[in-house]
Amino acid sequence: MKKILSIAAALMLSISAFAEDYSLYYDSTNGTTNSVLSEVSKLQKLTFENGNVVLTYKDGTTSSTAISDIKRLFFSTPETVGISEVEEESISANAKGVYDLTGRKLNVDIKSNKLPKGIYIVDGKKVLVK
Repeated sequence: MKKILSIAAALMLSISAFAEDYSLYYDSTNGTTNSVLSEVSKLQKLTFENGNVVLTYKDGTTSSTAISDIKRLFFSTPETVGISEVEEESISANAKGVYDLTGRKLNVDIKSNKLPKGIYIVDGKKVLVK
């Protein structure tokens, strides 16, 4: 189990290291959430030793936290990423075609603007019909 956790942590650390603004956070078993352990850019490695999560920093110093105190360990950024705004648009009568998510062209009347509920691709854009 210790080997699997070490491999998973090393993988997470190597993937997250590409983003300099990421930090390593944890939620504790006592209910504290989003506690910062370290900025990823300062870390050299993360290991699990003798029941502790041990962080080794690039300057050679280390810190540790008991695994039993950690409920969840994760990388995050303080910046919100993803969809920031959803704009409502109607489907144009000039649309060249309506496709489902598997890429099949649907034989629907675009001019009536009455597609069944679902997600479609119209002129290369994903469209949600509620």
